[in-house]
Amino acid sequence: MKTSAKCTILKNTAKNVMAGKYYFAIMALLFAGLISILFNRFTFNLNQSICLSLINLLKLSAGSIGIIVLSYLLPFLLSIVLNVLHLGICLFFLNLTTNHPFYTFDLTYGYFHDFGKSLRLSGVLTLLSFLCYLPADVYLDLRDQGFSLNTTELLLFGVIQLFLIAIYLPISLALSQSYYVMLDYPELSTKEILKKSVQIMKGKKKQLFYVRLSFLPLFVICLLTFGLGLFWLIPYYHVTMALYYLDVMKPADPA
Repeated sequence: MKTSAKCTILKNTAKNVMAGKYYFAIMALLFAGLISILFNRFTFNLNQSICLSLINLLKLSAGSIGIIVLSYLLPFLLSIVLNVLHLGICLFFLNLTTNHPFYTFDLTYGYFHDFGKSLRLSGVLTLLSFLCYLPADVYLDLRDQGFSLNTTELLLFGVIQLFLIAIYLPISLALSQSYYVMLDYPELSTKEILKKSVQIMKGKKKQLFYVRLSFLPLFVICLLTFGLGLFWLIPYYHVTMALYYLDVMKPADPA
């Protein structure tokens, strides 16, 4: 089946699945969003407090290497804990999609079921994302601190960022099913989960990229509604991704 046809089928099926369930999905995502906001605020305050304490205690400058490294390292480590939430989000929408009982409390699944493995899996996926977008984060921090970069420096940042994205994109697509795999195969180790995801996505990365890319125009339209449309789009997207996983896991047709 052509990729465009597959994408259309998945998205139409997702619309049917979501009929009458948007309220529950929105409430769950609002809960997840509240957790993320509170956790990010805690991370920011903790990071600021630790950095200021070290500056005062050790008489370091705010621009010292140690402080700069810590200002990136601590939020990264804490984001690994926060991103365990993605496992629960996958569980919630997988249950919703397959007509199994689904509850907002499903979002906390990774914190109460094999937290060590959930944390390791989150660590791998978070590290890949962190390394990919590090140049952009560094540039934004420099700009916020008042540093002005010349054309050559800006070009260098841009080239490095594009290079990392080009590496990250196929890897992230290959590992995109990891959380679903962990839910379906709880007996697998973290390494085996990642390998299983790579195996599932062999020859299908372009297909998933197309499906994800098809949501971009909808995202732009939602921004024009001052973000209100995202209450419809985000659940729709997550159900489509759950349907995609179920589709790629179907047994091959013997014919």
